[in-house]
Amino acid sequence: MASASSKYLIFTIDRESYAIPIVKVQEVIRFTPITPLHETSRFLKGVINLRGRIIPVIDMRLKFNLAEKAYNDRTVFIIVEILGTRDVSHIGMAVDAVQDVADIAEENINRTPEIGFKFKSKYLNGIVQLNGRMVMLLNLDAILSTEDVVEIQEQLAEEIK
Repeated sequence: MASASSKYLIFTIDRESYAIPIVKVQEVIRFTPITPLHETSRFLKGVINLRGRIIPVIDMRLKFNLAEKAYNDRTVFIIVEILGTRDVSHIGMAVDAVQDVADIAEENINRTPEIGFKFKSKYLNGIVQLNGRMVMLLNLDAILSTEDVVEIQEQLAEEIK
């Protein structure tokens, strides 16, 4: 019997490789100027207008407590779907680069070690060896907790008023 596998979008943040399930990805776009929001979380950079929809953008470097990096024409926004308290929300994740899409078999996914992954382990579903590099599988629901999504939606509602 064939093993179950899923497609993942592979991307990099600060020379580390990460992956998210492709089913959560709505689209990948090049850098678009961001309109800043006031009094927000440090990692919430602002919003973009994507074909008439207002999409909040979070900086994954800041979310992971890494050094901030100026955006340029190589910066990529991954637009993902997040289940909010009321409905599906779309959020942009600013990452350094998108690598590719890969099939990852479930049996190849290793548990995240407790040692050395302090703050990140709560954001990971596991680690996989892929083409000679370690790829960390992100848990989007943990990264963008319900509280974060509600806070972002409330901030957007205030700014749009």
